[in-house]
Amino acid sequence: MVHYRFSSCLICPQPLAWLTTPSSFNTSPPLPSYPGHESTMRYLIEGLLKILLVAGEGIKEEEAKELEEQYTKQPESRRAHTLDCRVCEFYEVVTMKLEAWIGAILGLSSDGSELVRLRVIESLQELGRTKRKRVLLFLRRFLTEHQSLPMLQRTTLLKSIVLIVKDNTAHLGRPISKKIISLASIEMTKLTDVSEGHRETASNLLLTLGYDFPTEVFTEMQSMIQRLIPTNFYVMLTLANLCSENVRCIVPLLKPVLETILFKLRVAPCERMKCVFCYALGLFSKSILAYISDTEKAPYPPIMKDLFFSEFSTAYDILFHFWLNTEEPRVSRAVVEALGPISHLLPGDKVENELPTLIPTILSMYQNTWSDFSITKGLCGVLHTAMEMNSKMLVTHLECLLIILHQQICIAMDQPTHPLSESHQNKILCCFKVLTPAFIDQIIKFLLLQLRINDEQIQLGTLVAMKHLINTVPSCMESHKNQILSSMALPVLTNSNRVKGILAQVIYTMASHSYLELEGGVEMVEFIIGQCAVPTEENEEHLEVGESTEELGNATTCGVTDRDLRRLYEGLMERMTTTLMIDNVLWPLLLEFVIPVRYTNALATVCSSLVYLGTKKQKAGATEFVLNYEEHSNLPSRQALLTRLLTVSSSPYEGKGRGAPALTLLQVLGINIHPAAVKVWDNELPILVNYLQEFSEKYLLQKQWEQKLLQVLSQTLEEIEDEVWIVQLSEVMTKHIHRCHPYPQQKGFLYKCLGIVLQLTQNQEVVKKKLHEMLQSVQHDVALEREGVATGIGYCARTHLDTTLTTLRDCSKLNIFKKTASFYHIMKDQGAIEIMKLKSTLILCYGHLILHCPKDLILPRIETDILQNVLNHYNIKILGMKVQVKDSTMKLSLIKTITLMARAIPSIEEQSAYKLTRKAELLNYMQEFIKAEPTDTMTTYIRKAAMDACASLIILEPLSDHGELVKVCLNSVFSLPHLENKSANESRVEGTMERQELYNETLASLEDLLKQFLLLDLSPDGLQFLFKNMTVWIESRKDSEREKSMETTLHLLTFCLETTDINDKVPSHNLAAIIGCVVLRCSDPSLIVREAAIECLYILLYMKLRFEGFPMDHRDREVEHLKAIKGGLKGTNSEALCHVCTDIGKVLSKCMAHDQVNTLLFTISKGLTDMQLNSSCVASIVMNILIRKCGASLTDVPGMIKVLYHQLQLITEPQVTHAVTHSISVLASHNVLMVLPDLLKYQIPFHTYMDGIWKSLLSDNTLAMTSIKYLLDNLKLLYDDSKESLVHEGTKSATQQPLAVICALHAMICSPESETMINILYPQLFSIILIYLSSRVRVWFPRDFLRIPKERKTFSLPQKPDNIDACNYAAEILQAVLTNGKSDDTNIKEKGGWDLIKSPEKHHEGVMLLASTMAACAVPHLIGIVEQLIPFLANVHERQRITVAAFFAELLNHSVVLELSLTDTLVGSLLRCLLDISPTVQEIAVKGLGNAAIGASQKIEKYSTKLLSAMIAMVDRNSKSNNLLAVEAMSSISKILGQLQENFADPILTDVALAIEPFFEHEQEKVRASAFKVLGKLIRFGNIQLSPVLTEHIHSTLTSLLLHLNDESKEVRTVCKSVLNLMGPLMGSENLSTMFQELSPEDTVLGYEEYLSSVSKHISKDLPDRAIFYITSCAAFFSNVQPEIRENAVTLIGFLMFNAASDYSKFSADPICEEIITLLSDPVKSVRIKAVMAIQYLHMY
Repeated sequence: MVHYRFSSCLICPQPLAWLTTPSSFNTSPPLPSYPGHESTMRYLIEGLLKILLVAGEGIKEEEAKELEEQYTKQPESRRAHTLDCRVCEFYEVVTMKLEAWIGAILGLSSDGSELVRLRVIESLQELGRTKRKRVLLFLRRFLTEHQSLPMLQRTTLLKSIVLIVKDNTAHLGRPISKKIISLASIEMTKLTDVSEGHRETASNLLLTLGYDFPTEVFTEMQSMIQRLIPTNFYVMLTLANLCSENVRCIVPLLKPVLETILFKLRVAPCERMKCVFCYALGLFSKSILAYISDTEKAPYPPIMKDLFFSEFSTAYDILFHFWLNTEEPRVSRAVVEALGPISHLLPGDKVENELPTLIPTILSMYQNTWSDFSITKGLCGVLHTAMEMNSKMLVTHLECLLIILHQQICIAMDQPTHPLSESHQNKILCCFKVLTPAFIDQIIKFLLLQLRINDEQIQLGTLVAMKHLINTVPSCMESHKNQILSSMALPVLTNSNRVKGILAQVIYTMASHSYLELEGGVEMVEFIIGQCAVPTEENEEHLEVGESTEELGNATTCGVTDRDLRRLYEGLMERMTTTLMIDNVLWPLLLEFVIPVRYTNALATVCSSLVYLGTKKQKAGATEFVLNYEEHSNLPSRQALLTRLLTVSSSPYEGKGRGAPALTLLQVLGINIHPAAVKVWDNELPILVNYLQEFSEKYLLQKQWEQKLLQVLSQTLEEIEDEVWIVQLSEVMTKHIHRCHPYPQQKGFLYKCLGIVLQLTQNQEVVKKKLHEMLQSVQHDVALEREGVATGIGYCARTHLDTTLTTLRDCSKLNIFKKTASFYHIMKDQGAIEIMKLKSTLILCYGHLILHCPKDLILPRIETDILQNVLNHYNIKILGMKVQVKDSTMKLSLIKTITLMARAIPSIEEQSAYKLTRKAELLNYMQEFIKAEPTDTMTTYIRKAAMDACASLIILEPLSDHGELVKVCLNSVFSLPHLENKSANESRVEGTMERQELYNETLASLEDLLKQFLLLDLSPDGLQFLFKNMTVWIESRKDSEREKSMETTLHLLTFCLETTDINDKVPSHNLAAIIGCVVLRCSDPSLIVREAAIECLYILLYMKLRFEGFPMDHRDREVEHLKAIKGGLKGTNSEALCHVCTDIGKVLSKCMAHDQVNTLLFTISKGLTDMQLNSSCVASIVMNILIRKCGASLTDVPGMIKVLYHQLQLITEPQVTHAVTHSISVLASHNVLMVLPDLLKYQIPFHTYMDGIWKSLLSDNTLAMTSIKYLLDNLKLLYDDSKESLVHEGTKSATQQPLAVICALHAMICSPESETMINILYPQLFSIILIYLSSRVRVWFPRDFLRIPKERKTFSLPQKPDNIDACNYAAEILQAVLTNGKSDDTNIKEKGGWDLIKSPEKHHEGVMLLASTMAACAVPHLIGIVEQLIPFLANVHERQRITVAAFFAELLNHSVVLELSLTDTLVGSLLRCLLDISPTVQEIAVKGLGNAAIGASQKIEKYSTKLLSAMIAMVDRNSKSNNLLAVEAMSSISKILGQLQENFADPILTDVALAIEPFFEHEQEKVRASAFKVLGKLIRFGNIQLSPVLTEHIHSTLTSLLLHLNDESKEVRTVCKSVLNLMGPLMGSENLSTMFQELSPEDTVLGYEEYLSSVSKHISKDLPDRAIFYITSCAAFFSNVQPEIRENAVTLIGFLMFNAASDYSKFSADPICEEIITLLSDPVKSVRIKAVMAIQYLHMY
């Protein structure tokens, strides 16, 4: 068994247990409401229904199989019992499942949405079709058990039962029907708090059951009508409706019910019950009458009226005498409506007695405006009863009846939109009909009197009544036909369309009853035709017969327009012709309406009717078909009929398509017009008619159509061959021309017809007369007439050339200027003077004369008689001055005449020998016309016509150059804006369709002109000529201009490909330029342009193949690929467009010859700056591919580089710039040695994007390697020792090349993509750029550079701007080398090294910072860099030697040189630099050698002797000339000594000590300080065992140290303190050592004299043997140049001599004392004072 379970709803999370619990249906929770609730519930209900249907079927089948299996397994004795059990179980399960699922659906029936409830009803109805009994019983039980269900849910379920019962009435059994009847009865009567709608639904359920169970329902209802119990409203309503729907079953049972009802009528029920009782009595009456009238089918014995007389008499009395007079309007109307049918069931005498009161009472209830339909229904019934009984009482009330009824019909006609208007109207007319047989004369008289009243409402009502009587009681109206027909004379004069609409119905009714055959019928027909000719809008559609009939029946509606009225009468005429037998009335009467112009709009209808009647009479062989002009004197003549019908056929779709009926009528009337015409018309006219019937107006070509009609006319006249008849025809046509004044087209066509007639006329006088009449009658300012008369004159000239030329000359002699007052007025008003239009007509006549005349006659006269006269007419001169013609008509006439003339000449046999001598003049006229046309709007056809004329003229001899003409035409057409942008003054061409047509025709004319140019030169040169002029439009900023020009180009190329016939190979180099221009448009923003461009490219490539000798049917696979990629152009995705352009580039690379690629590339390169971004992108893509594929074969590489370079300066889009630079790199990869020199030629600093070009060379490693090496090689040439430096001082041209090279290197090396190349070329790059930088920095040191800074003069060499740029570029290159080489330049940046390296005076410092950075971050490249730089130490340029020396000097400051084994190389190089002539180089070398002590500290002893010796030599050599160098040498000595071990005992140390001693007393404090610092370094080696000499020398320096403790230089004082700190342990005196140790270099305050005194005491005490040495050495400082030193010396010597007096007395002190005494005369006072003070200590001597 299949089980279905829902735990919850998938959409609404509320549990669904209540859906499957029958007991919870009445308490089901309300469903939540949310968006989409209705659709959700609907889907849920549908799902439940499907599950229910499928589940029921599935259970049934599965259970059946299971039952069958169990049945076969059981023994026969048990099978019957098992089967019974299983069947019962199965039934119970199915019933439970079904009820559960029905309950689920019922749970949704209380939903607030009406849509959901309707879906519940539909679902239960669908379920009831298959399980009706179970569903009905379940619903009945459900409603019975759940009395408190919500009203919506209860009504929904009751409606479902109604539908199920309605679908299954025939299949319901009586038991279940009774149950449903009982349910319905309860729902209708017993329940409280239910709506009226619910009770009405229950009533409908009873009525539905009553169809098959009427007795049961009647019995149920009858049981509820008891005398003492109030009757339920719906019980009475249901019973009445049941009786009405089941007459045969219910009427025989009615009598008891009627008795009960009569009892209740006396009880004075409420208003509502009174209405329902009246309604029931009325239906009962109608049902009884229906039963009596159809007694044959009644199941019971016949029933007579008198059976019910008593009941209905009583009911009448109650209703009429009691209820009718109440103040309840609803009850009164219900009573009157009921009295109508009740009156039929009253005894005759009672009716006769009641009528005098009844009729006035009913009439009094009518209002003056709208009255209730119920009153009229009741009145109609009463009148029927009275007429049946031939009551005489009606006579007295007839007048009142007619007035009231007429008033009501008029009111009903005036309210057509009222819902009961039509029913009310029909009932009123029924009253008229009922009265007519007895009172015909009175009624007709009354209606005719009313018809004379000039009131629309009254006339409408009267005509409607008249029509109804004519239709319904024709026999009664027979004697009044003439009277009625004559009375219609007044309504036909009305202006009311509504009245005319009703009148159409009346006329048709009269026609159908033979009224029109009487006198006055003709006037009715004329009225009908007049209404068919009512002027309406021209765009109305043709109506079918059915539509006309419907209009005829609905003419009473409000707001009948002229168009509606015309349709109505057209339909009336058609119906009268085809359905009524009134042929003798209409034929040949309708022919009289063909000619008059006022009936032109009705011609389609008239001709159709005449065709039908004529064909009918022809087939019947009636003699009346042949027109009898003697009997019918008003008939038009034969020539008039031919003229009229042929004329209106020229505009066949006007007037509701009158052309086809007119031509058909012409064919039908053939024998009546002329017997000879029948043959031609039978052959030709059906063809024309079929064409009109098969094709709509939009397919009609007016000129060709008129030409066909003219051919028919010509053939007809040729067949007639009757001169008199033809002359008469010309007279008729001439007269008809004047009648056609309102119709220019028809008038113009008549001129053409007249020309055909005159062509076949032999009488010259008639011809001349008619020509004059034609020119005099034409309106020269109307184009159709002007064209028509010119064509007609041209036709005439075919046989009367001389007469025609004479007539034209006569007309040209008219002097219209006599009325002009002055020359000023002539100039001012010349555009409005009629002479312009006249001359335009004459000019046009000459053109058509050339076109239609025999060519052998016209050729000799073209330039003499015709062209001269034409130009004389155009070139107007007033008072001898030529007036500029502004009239467009005159211009168009001249253009057309010239066009016709030009087209006529090539068809002449003498063409090859004929030359149009005035061709250039005519072309100039056309060109000026085109120029004069505005380019912002299209107002006339002048532009198009002038180009057509040019296309015909240029192919004539003599041939000439027409380049200016092409430019003018292209500018005039392509400059026109889109049609949407219509200018305000664009009034000549109205409507979008007309403007579009003119626009398309103008474009076609331009293409035809260009094709003519192509035909003159079908070669690449000819194509290039046109394309050169079109390029400016193809590249326009405006989409519309590009679209027009591109489409035109496509058409021209297609024409050229299809037309060109090539037998031999032709050079096609010009096609490359065209192809390049077209390629740029393949990615245009406009889809139209893109698609046209790729089509053009496709054609151009095939043309190229054709020119190369390939056959026409040859198909190239690459070219065909363009068709495959065309679809990709439709998308706007840039990626898709790029893909398509890539394919295009590949196709071109394979299809273009190598000698054409240059031209193609040059052309495409112009598109790089195209205003459309897409075009510039496609240009870059295609160029890239072409250069990649064909770059090796390019011949003009420098030219290409030049073009691309200049284009780059104009490009604004980054992606295009990138693509172009990439193209240059690809070109360079093919031609590197040609590209690079050209790239270096351009102005520097580089223009925009030039850096990008050099960067693009990095895209390929091989190309990048070659390019960088090339640039480096060029840069190295600058430093050739055999030449002066190119970057020193020279001209601008001399510096351009190196600057260009460095800029190029800057662009490449500073790019992130250069990392690989930098790693490969690191040493070369670094060394060459560094050397170049030194050259550009202009490294300079002043002459006193090596002096002490205080003495140096402040001066610097100015830098040139190009030097600054070059320095910046070179410095940035070095930064990039470090960065991209994975080196960290943070150190040099923080210390401002890059600024220093670009400074002329501090360049070497920056180089040293750079070297320091390199030593830390670029170790792998140092060996190569050193190798690259060593040669520059021998360079003639000092700048480069300085740079290399500085770099080497700093490298020695780092231990990495030791690791790389570079120490020997660097030390050796710098030692050689000591011999350099440049002091700067020497100074840097000295510093570098000193740095070796740091960088090679581990091996310093190896180099110590050599380095110290070199430093000593530098100190000795520069002790006087170069103080700074000496200082630097001593600094280096200090560094070296600082790195030596203390046990180092080389004699060189003594040399060092001796070398520095003289500098202790140097005048420069820096020198003194440096010397003392060296002394401090030497103290470390003062071991007396290892170096006794050095130790002794150190002791000898004590005096200098003590004296300089008070040096004027702070630096010297500080150094001396530090040295004394170190010397203490070597003195051999603890006291001295302690004192020296106590000296602090940071202590600025020192009691110098006290300190000297203490030192002197300790020396005398601890070192008595050295005291005399110190005194003697101290005396040597008396001659020191520094006063302070002299002061210190005399002070120290005083203290020493004072403390050592006992020892010193052994020696002679006189020399010392004498020297002290000499100081008393020292020029410095302080010295003299110190000498005096010292002498005080010498008293013991």
